Amino acid sequence: MLQLALCAATLPPPERLILPSRTRWFATLAILAMTVLALGSAEVIARFAFPGFADDSHYQELLLARLLNSGLVVESQGDPSRFLAYSPNAVRTFSGPEYRYTVRTNSLGFRSKEIQPAVPGEYRVLLLGDSMFVGIGSEEEQTIAVRLEERARAAGGPGGKNLSAFNFAVGGFNTAQELSVLRHFGAEIRPSLVVLGFFVGNDFLPNALARFDEQGNYAVDDGKLKDLREGVRTGHAGLYLPSAVWRILALNLLVPRLRYRMASTPEVMHRSLELLGEVNNDCRALGVPLLIVMIYPREGVEGGWVASWSGSREVAQELIRLGRGEGLQILDLLSVMRGATDARDCYYKSDGHLTPAGNARVADAIYRVISQGAGPGESRRASP
Repeated sequence: MLQLALCAATLPPPERLILPSRTRWFATLAILAMTVLALGSAEVIARFAFPGFADDSHYQELLLARLLNSGLVVESQGDPSRFLAYSPNAVRTFSGPEYRYTVRTNSLGFRSKEIQPAVPGEYRVLLLGDSMFVGIGSEEEQTIAVRLEERARAAGGPGGKNLSAFNFAVGGFNTAQELSVLRHFGAEIRPSLVVLGFFVGNDFLPNALARFDEQGNYAVDDGKLKDLREGVRTGHAGLYLPSAVWRILALNLLVPRLRYRMASTPEVMHRSLELLGEVNNDCRALGVPLLIVMIYPREGVEGGWVASWSGSREVAQELIRLGRGEGLQILDLLSVMRGATDARDCYYKSDGHLTPAGNARVADAIYRVISQGAGPGESRRASP
């Protein structure tokens, strides 16, 4: 009797032998149904709100733009010698969620002072770069160029009150286009130092697509551009799954990682190294040193899992290693801004450009290099 009682006590009630399995099936089906309903609803909303993601041809252009992270700016107004980012002698105010600022351009269309005959003893710095050097989101007095002049005056060191910075950076430009600017205006400006900003976030791939035509003017290599399009479509078919929700996620999570993976390939990496070498050679021909400033995207400065996922730091460090091995002088901005606090202070959160505080940090770093000796060779002061 005791054994029977023990056996009966260990047996679950009859309904427990049957109902759990049925309940689990119902729960699983309910979860699946709700998941499908949620995904279906999200897909409908996404296609309604972002119809371009459902259109293959339009999505292809969105993907390419996201991959390059920059427009392929060619000659402005059909004149390859002018490089107009804006109209000449213009005043225009730009507004965004994070800033409002006014741009004034000179007679050449650059956000810079006019080229004037040099003053005896004047120390001239020519800034070349893209929107990270132009000063997006900053008033004129907050740009790197003006901050650099102020820093020199305050320090009273090399250049001092006679340091003049010419901001010939152009939004959307890559290293090849910056080389063209140097070739067209370097001799006229007669700089004591050339400072080139290399933005890790959007210089590698556009550099790989750049070429110079028979006249020496910048152009986009249509064959390489076509190969890039086809290579992404055939080699990364998962990015093209016919779901608007998926494509939105892919553009924001997968494409940035793909950008830096492609940048790390030998062909792309060495094309940027080659162009930087050409800039350095042109500077030597002018008799002036070149300082390359390695600028990271916001997540590269912040660090953490996003930077690890994207790989932006690693590809920049590899270019720095190769460039220094070729004798290039490179200022690694991770030496002056690093971590979450610096990322918050030095970059706009949504826009991603340098804030006025970030511009000041970069200008200070550049001036420290100037005060320690502008480059491998002796810099010269401009002469009339």
